Amino acid sequence: MHEAVMVDEVLENLIIDREGMYIDCTFGLGGHSIRILQTLSSGGILKALDKDPESAKIAENLSSHDKRFSFFNSSFGKLSDLVNRESISGVLLDLGISSNQLEDSSRGFSFQKTGPLDMRINQSEGITASQWLSKANKSEIEDVLWKLGEERASRKIAKLICNNREKEPINSTEDLSEIVKRCKSRRGKRHPATNVFRAIRMKINNEIFELKAVLESTAKVLKEGGRLIVISFHSIEDRIVKRFLLGKDLDKQKELRLVIKKPLKPTKEELKRNPRSRSAILRVAEKVA
Repeated sequence: MHEAVMVDEVLENLIIDREGMYIDCTFGLGGHSIRILQTLSSGGILKALDKDPESAKIAENLSSHDKRFSFFNSSFGKLSDLVNRESISGVLLDLGISSNQLEDSSRGFSFQKTGPLDMRINQSEGITASQWLSKANKSEIEDVLWKLGEERASRKIAKLICNNREKEPINSTEDLSEIVKRCKSRRGKRHPATNVFRAIRMKINNEIFELKAVLESTAKVLKEGGRLIVISFHSIEDRIVKRFLLGKDLDKQKELRLVIKKPLKPTKEELKRNPRSRSAILRVAEKVA
């Protein structure tokens, strides 16, 4: 069962005006959205985005019961196309995928579930992970595994993928997991295919491009004093968020500043209740100009 992460910390740092307009860019199963709506006054407004069609079904039920809520079945990279400039009091980004998506074997996100190697968040768009692995050259696969997964065995795994696909297609999560396990052994509790699956998922869903796009859009749509909350689950995403907020990217943005220098992490109580929150990192920024 999926549980929204760091809800109390989100509400405490996001809601600066109970009558304001807020954006939940990663609706998922609606955990954060429901709590935000409970916190807002009758005059507050919440808009939510998610490109997963399964989220749209959940959101439809919520919007039918609460007129303050509206939903867009869209990627958060298109945020600036959906709302007006400098009109938003707060934006929430809860990156990664939900427990329900991981546990659904038909989605292909998990090495612990045998199913088709799909990995698309919206299964009506783009190519599957299996299709990409059948066409990508060795250097491209190696590059994705290293840059998006920080996978030290990227060369060895990429080579074995290319050798293996000449004999038989890599169609299932088990096919890919077995290839990775032939290249590296388990260390501690961490499955050897963890980084590989994450890297390929991020590639298939263009997650880095989408993240950079929504960060730039947020700087435009937030009103002065408005808040941005970003929850990341691994160092690659968090590094991008941190560099952007510190103005260290090429555009050197100066509109947003970090409110809390050190990121927030789940409490001991939450870790006991929801162990999957253990890698969560929450950053808070504010629109200053």
